[in-house]
Amino acid sequence: MEQVQKRGLARLMLRWPAQRAELRRRFAQDPRLVELCEAYETACEAAAYWTKSPAPVGPERAEEYRALITATEQDILIRIS
Repeated sequence: MEQVQKRGLARLMLRWPAQRAELRRRFAQDPRLVELCEAYETACEAAAYWTKSPAPVGPERAEEYRALITATEQDILIRIS
């Protein structure tokens, strides 16, 4: 799981370059932020999967995961503020 957590952190640092230092610092100190990074990466991967899926439920699932991504981003921003 550690790699998923680090990929989530990297994805967030690309998304918010101005917050990179704070994200790194908090990631090293805050186990809850580590969990949120993992959840963020997992949701991003799932959204990408369902976006490409030919399944009839693909668009609906992709939208659900995009909503989860947005909610997780908000939780992370609150956590690092």
